Amino acid sequence: MPQGETVTHEGIVLKAPGDGTADVEIIVAEACAGCQARSVCSPGKSDTKVITVKSGAALKPGDRVTVVMQLSQGFRALAIGYIIPFIVLIAAFALLSAAGAGEVVAALLSFVALGIYYTVIWLLRGRIEERFEFKIKE
Repeated sequence: MPQGETVTHEGIVLKAPGDGTADVEIIVAEACAGCQARSVCSPGKSDTKVITVKSGAALKPGDRVTVVMQLSQGFRALAIGYIIPFIVLIAAFALLSAAGAGEVVAALLSFVALGIYYTVIWLLRGRIEERFEFKIKE
């Protein structure tokens, strides 16, 4: 997939504190209709979502803007939220079963492993958040 592909959403500025960011309510419209990931994407499940975007433009509440995100960032979010946890769950179950744990014990400990994974993601949320960048299309 080419590096320059983007996902765009129309939105309305809710808050622009003047620090180079703005809180924008994105309106999920037809852009999600053609996306293969819409069934597992949070914005794809609701009509609106508030996100913080970077912008050098002078914005004020009520401004209509277009929010842009690299498509690769969407796939990264899918991997962190769904694909890797699935792999952790299956791998933990397989390893525990191979080690001789009963099915019930292996299943319960697999869910513990999943809880640990999500705890680590929560602890690293600041670092992860830095890697996802929404911008205002200018």
